[in-house]
Amino acid sequence: MELWQVSEFLGKFTKSGSPVTDLSRFERLMDALGNPQNMLEFIHVAGTNGKGSTVRMLSETFQAAGYITGEFTSPYIYRYNDRISVDGEEIPDEYLCEICERMIPIIEDIGEYGYSQFEITTAIGFVYFVLKKCDIVILETGLGGLLDCTNIIEPPVCSVITSISYDHTAILGNTLESIAKHKTGIIKKGSPCVMQCGNPEAAVTEAEIKTFRENSQLIIPDEKRLRILRSDESGNEFIYKERRYRTSMIGVHQVYNALTAIEAAKAAAKAGFDIRTSDIREGILRAAVPSRCQVLHEKAPTVIIDGAHNPDGMRALAEVIRSSRCHPKIMVCGMLDSKDWRGALSHVFPYIDKAYCVDGFYPGSVFAPTLAAAFPNGEVASLRDAYYKACVQAGENGLVVIGGSLYLASVLDKHSNI
Repeated sequence: MELWQVSEFLGKFTKSGSPVTDLSRFERLMDALGNPQNMLEFIHVAGTNGKGSTVRMLSETFQAAGYITGEFTSPYIYRYNDRISVDGEEIPDEYLCEICERMIPIIEDIGEYGYSQFEITTAIGFVYFVLKKCDIVILETGLGGLLDCTNIIEPPVCSVITSISYDHTAILGNTLESIAKHKTGIIKKGSPCVMQCGNPEAAVTEAEIKTFRENSQLIIPDEKRLRILRSDESGNEFIYKERRYRTSMIGVHQVYNALTAIEAAKAAAKAGFDIRTSDIREGILRAAVPSRCQVLHEKAPTVIIDGAHNPDGMRALAEVIRSSRCHPKIMVCGMLDSKDWRGALSHVFPYIDKAYCVDGFYPGSVFAPTLAAAFPNGEVASLRDAYYKACVQAGENGLVVIGGSLYLASVLDKHSNI
């Protein structure tokens, strides 16, 4: 099978697939593939924001400890392969072709064509992680948790719930209780759950109920034992439980992602993994996620790219912008109309001196003139020109923020070589 045939194969499945009420459809596929997920150990990560950063910190921590570490994330940033990686290396094309070629007759034999692209990708990931003999896989859910196909796994080393807020309300429900029920659906019998501190009371209550029912332990980082020493454009430095840590990823929200990763790593150590504090320190410092408050250029001007696309994510980005000493502050913005884009952008409006608004980078992107009209100082620009105009406007001492959607990152990269 050639790579173009892989694209053709994946293109036969829709993004969301036909609706599901349980995991039986995916279970049939996994049975036919020999249930590779049952041959692996997992840390399972769900949440609205912070999943990608927490996954990366944990992945780097296990690698620092010497474990063969699989990592499964969504969506992809630059190309399809970067969703599935082992020890930081994305799945090679030849493996992708080989696994897809194996899957085609299996799917034809099952006679089920309602699979989502995410289900197919998850199946590819499970098979690949077994082929690479991974010691641990850091597994990020696609959407929700309870009915997410990744939830087919047996009780993991631990489950992780990052911050919970409003997103995908058409599917997960329009209350925090409903959304939290889906997210906490990954909690399994006897497997501890680490939940990020600072979550809404309704979300914490759902986690408490689920862990009680599953005879599991709920672990929430102790914010009283946290002291933040520094948070700037070079990262964060903090003390937690008398130990000092640093992050390269910027934004004070990364400190809270780090606390979650620290407690999850400690839970894995209690489960038998040989992980030391030095491994956790190294993992958190090395962690870097494309398009999550990623510093592309440090000066002349400073350029940050971030995929925040909902109100909570944009609130965290707004704090990064607010605290920056750079001036002026210019934004290249593109968002999807399926998101609460007005609510999200309301957090950054006060700190942006000029915004260049774009569309056409992904189906369903907000019409650029509509987006520009929402800004007090918005202007429509093409994908090709937006980045350059922003850099000129920012000058040597300014800040350029590229944000609004994870899908915007790879498209601007192609147009601007940023």
